[in-house]
Amino acid sequence: MLINKKSDYFPKVKTWLISVFLIMTMTIANYGYAAQGNHILTNNSWLNDPQSQENLKKGLTAFIPLDDAFVSIASRIHLIRNAQHSIDLQYYIWNNDYVGQLMLKELLKAADRGVKIRLIIDDQNGNKLDPTLRALSQHPNFQIKLFNPYQFRHFRVLDYLFRLKQINHRMHNKLILADNMVAVTGGRNISGEYFDASDEFQFTDLDILFYGDSAQHATQVFNQFWNNALSVPVHELIGRGNSQDLQQLKQDYERNNNSHRITQDKINEAQAELNEALQLRSVQWAKAHFVADAPDKILDQAVDQQLIYNQMLHIMGYPTQHLELVSAYFVPTPSGTQYLSQLCRQGVKVRVLTNSFAANDVAIVHAFYSQYRKQLLENGVKLYEFKPTLNRTKPTWYEKITGRVIPAKGKSSSSLHAKFFDIDGKVFIGSFNFDPRSAYLNTEVGLVVESDQLQNEITQVLDEYLPQVAYELQLDKQGNIIWVEHKENGETKIYDHDPGTTKFQRFMMKMVAYLPIEWMM
Repeated sequence: MLINKKSDYFPKVKTWLISVFLIMTMTIANYGYAAQGNHILTNNSWLNDPQSQENLKKGLTAFIPLDDAFVSIASRIHLIRNAQHSIDLQYYIWNNDYVGQLMLKELLKAADRGVKIRLIIDDQNGNKLDPTLRALSQHPNFQIKLFNPYQFRHFRVLDYLFRLKQINHRMHNKLILADNMVAVTGGRNISGEYFDASDEFQFTDLDILFYGDSAQHATQVFNQFWNNALSVPVHELIGRGNSQDLQQLKQDYERNNNSHRITQDKINEAQAELNEALQLRSVQWAKAHFVADAPDKILDQAVDQQLIYNQMLHIMGYPTQHLELVSAYFVPTPSGTQYLSQLCRQGVKVRVLTNSFAANDVAIVHAFYSQYRKQLLENGVKLYEFKPTLNRTKPTWYEKITGRVIPAKGKSSSSLHAKFFDIDGKVFIGSFNFDPRSAYLNTEVGLVVESDQLQNEITQVLDEYLPQVAYELQLDKQGNIIWVEHKENGETKIYDHDPGTTKFQRFMMKMVAYLPIEWMM
């Protein structure tokens, strides 16, 4: 969606980018990799371009938004495959599925060639990965830590009973860094549903790849989390494996490689499709800032500029022209509602996209958000809710690579997971939702980019796609909320209640909203 339709940047940069991502197709396909050509971390001829060097001296950041699931997973795999010295990763969710194991397999290969791997996973993730993590921890180049671990990892209800205050704070960060030079951050966790590879439903999300001083700052943030007492070495929690465990894991990965090999025709098909998409993309340069909560936030000890929302406010300022907000989980609270309403009264154009009830994977969040809709609409906020299904007719990269077919319902079922917003020429892309949990409980990360071009791209995309992917909320003559669905044939359908809900669900939403737990949303 977020594509640059003009080639106003450097030809060498564009050529480098296209060659990089074409190689990624082969990478994902488990068909081997030719160690020559223009790599993201080696043979960086594009960085020797005089204009590029001048941009770096000015402290600018090279970046490209990753709205496509295939390009996003390919970016991560490519960083891993081409890292020379180190790879640092921290994630809230890392599932034991095809995508999760694909990433771990590639990290193990990197460790085998001498790259130092540091991986932090929030312990909210569960324990299904424990056997794999136990085996990987035997590798001398592989270090793994679990963040803010549960004391009763196999009977976690006890932690909720006796340690709720601490375990209710989670590391929601999503970040991969290669050689302290190139990074990807955004909304995607490491799990199939974030990369169009789930049998049940697919998340619509957004990441950003970036290079420059911002990546070095991201390294500093990662080190803060790595060295924090809440990051506990995995062997202290799940025990130590042995060399046989590691060897067995390598054999399992090799066996899976062989079973998932596909024909060259399928590779060529995926490669041609990606090439066509990338012709519309180019690297952009702008001043950018990596922003992040300090790990002390987990213990309620972070203050001032240790908090991401204060950093964003300091960099982005207050809107004077427009604010566009996309947030999977949107709970504005009374103060946020008043703030957005005041902006509208001052002439600022405010547009918000969040999930509809049927698309929201956390129904209780929708209950608290829904009580603010009418006030927002009355004050001029443009409000849209993401539809629960998107028409997907083409095979996904996952289907092409594995030969598996995602059930039609699971392929079309969709939920918004992106978190980004733009204010007067400044854009944030990251893990931060517009809700109390992101503001006060979880740690978050992201990149703020000072770019009118990126903001204009987002505005154009929202203008074009919102009628297709979302219900538009309005007030009728009686002041009641209605949901307007724009059909492909130009017709509109009006709903007088949340689409896709029953009377009982709507009743429960109203009841839940009375509970004094909004601060946890």
